[in-house]
Amino acid sequence: MKPRKLVQRPSPSGLWLDRALCALLALLSAGALFYGFRLRDYGLGGLAVSGLVAAGCVGVALFDDCAFKRARAVREAIRRASR
Repeated sequence: MKPRKLVQRPSPSGLWLDRALCALLALLSAGALFYGFRLRDYGLGGLAVSGLVAAGCVGVALFDDCAFKRARAVREAIRRASR
């Protein structure tokens, strides 16, 4: 009897939400940066810059499909090794 091949489709259900929240963080930070510099509130501007940097770092990880493929391959290898 041949072993059954289990095919798992990636579930992007939470991924689109993470990407949308990352884009929202970037948009809000850009707006706060503009608003902070316009009002000469440099504390708000600095906070907005840190928000943009955080959105950029998270965006690199979220929008990199190769990283998801590597992570999926590592999880699959660990699952096979644990059997």
